[in-house]
Amino acid sequence: MAFELNYLNKFEIDTKGDTDPTNVDDANFSPLAAGITQTTPALNETSDQTAYYDGQGFDSTDITGKRLSIAFAGNRVRGDAAQDFIVSKFLALGDDVKTLFRWTMTDGSVVIGECSITAIVPSGGNANAKQTLSFTIQFNNKPQFTAGTDNGGSNGGNTSSNDTAGKAVVGENTAE
Repeated sequence: MAFELNYLNKFEIDTKGDTDPTNVDDANFSPLAAGITQTTPALNETSDQTAYYDGQGFDSTDITGKRLSIAFAGNRVRGDAAQDFIVSKFLALGDDVKTLFRWTMTDGSVVIGECSITAIVPSGGNANAKQTLSFTIQFNNKPQFTAGTDNGGSNGGNTSSNDTAGKAVVGENTAE
């Protein structure tokens, strides 16, 4: 049994602030890797729980909505394009905190969509520790998803910079 390592996930943020996931030609995707020590993807699900008579008093659950978010934590790296962009949004509101985000999973699957950068904590920690950084990427609406074909977990990890990898994923969802 082989375990895939988390660093093989590739996270990228558009530092130009574009918001159209169907047109990434002008996007400036910067890798979000330097200083990042932890990521936590989560689905905030909305569910309807209803008890029907044929369920003998037990509820049936239907998922009626979802919101994908990814929480990030680590150390602040001043001069890193992705981190500098995120920290610049610390006091911003509305459309000013929206941009594109792309996540390439270890199997090559790609999630891309408009997001809002929330819960930005640009510094903190003990006096004798590295400066911390944390924030959450909240996808707005349903992101686009393209299933990967690489079962070996070799998407290259977080080694690229401002490349155009993944442009082929733009368009209709190919997997639900």
